[in-house]
Amino acid sequence: MIIIRDNKESLVDIRKVCPKILVDIPEKILKRYGALVRKTVAKMLNRAQRNLPRGLRLLVGEAWRPAWYQKQIYEGFIKRFSKKYPKWSEKRVLEEVNKYVASWKGKYSSGHMSGGAVDVRIVDKNGRKIPMKSKKLTYQESAKTYNRNLPLYIKRNRQILINTMTQVGFSNYPKEFWHWSYGDYWWAKRNKRKVAIYGAVDLKNAENDY
Repeated sequence: MIIIRDNKESLVDIRKVCPKILVDIPEKILKRYGALVRKTVAKMLNRAQRNLPRGLRLLVGEAWRPAWYQKQIYEGFIKRFSKKYPKWSEKRVLEEVNKYVASWKGKYSSGHMSGGAVDVRIVDKNGRKIPMKSKKLTYQESAKTYNRNLPLYIKRNRQILINTMTQVGFSNYPKEFWHWSYGDYWWAKRNKRKVAIYGAVDLKNAENDY
């Protein structure tokens, strides 16, 4: 059993404390709240950036999320999978959605809501994402961090990200190569920890911290 014992660490804006890291967070979140993560996570991102080969930069596409936004994403995936797999039952659709999007409420809420999770890619010196996905595979197949059917060059690109993030203490969700976290419930579960140090930060607290 995992206990969430939030250490009350503050949220900080990646744009201010991680000057070498790029952000591509949705405008409706960026304008209202900023690109927020826990203070320790920001320090880890800076170390990860320093570990990258010359000419490459980290790009954060998602960081802290409020509950209302997590709910939108969850419901959006239900519509997406229902449309793609019209013969699936509602139960089957929800089972598939739950592999890729966490809830917006309760103990099992998304790590993004804690400020401990980030979705990251790597870009080259021209700001272009280095290839890490295959159009020849389904969303689910291409999302897996390790997939033997991926082209060798994509596997190599992913390994750069894996090495960079794991060396500083981030943990990857194996069904999504881009999702990394530290301190949240899911990080604790993957690493067999009994205590998670970050719980969900609600809207009011997030506004105060920012």
